[in-house]
Amino acid sequence: MLQLDVARLKRTPGESARYERQADLTPLEVQGEKVSFSGPVRVCLVVSNTGDALLARGEVEGELKLTCSRCLEMFECAFNLPFEETYRPVAWGEEAATTGSGQEGVESVPFSGDFLDVTPEVLNNITLNLPMKALCREDCPGLCPHCGRNLKAGQCGCESEKVDPRLSVLKDFFGKKRD
Repeated sequence: MLQLDVARLKRTPGESARYERQADLTPLEVQGEKVSFSGPVRVCLVVSNTGDALLARGEVEGELKLTCSRCLEMFECAFNLPFEETYRPVAWGEEAATTGSGQEGVESVPFSGDFLDVTPEVLNNITLNLPMKALCREDCPGLCPHCGRNLKAGQCGCESEKVDPRLSVLKDFFGKKRD
C-alpha cells in the first residue's frame, strides 16, 4: 500500500512535504483481462496543505505486463504518469455527504486519520491511462488469419492474397471477360 503520514502536515496550513514511496500492487482486471505489474510501483509526490484540503501532485512510474493485441504475446510496458488529487479531511458522519465532491466544485477524495492512502487513486490513474490496444511494437505483424502462426517469427505458407470478403464479389465480376 502507498500510505503517507500526513499528521504534521494536516496541522500546518501552507506547508508542503515531499514523499517517495514504492509498493508491489495487486494485478488489475481491465475488460476481463488481468494486467499485472513487473515490479514495484513508485510514487513521488509533493503534498501541500491548502487550508481546507491536501493537494497531492507528482508522478507515478513502473512497468506493466501486457498482452499484445496483434500477436497475443506478453510484453513489458513502462509508464510514467502525472498524478494530481485533492484529499479533503472529513469528520465522523460527514463522509457520506462529501464523497466525490468538495467545496467550490472541486472533486476531492475524503479521508480521515493521520495517514493518506493514495493506492486507489494511483490504480485508477494507471487504469485510465492504459492503451486501448496494447502493441508489443508499432509494426507488429500479428497472427496469420488462416493458420494462426505468429508472423514475427516469419511468413507462413498460407495464401498471401488479401481480399476483403465484402469485395470478393467484385473480384469475380471483373475477372470475367466481356463479349
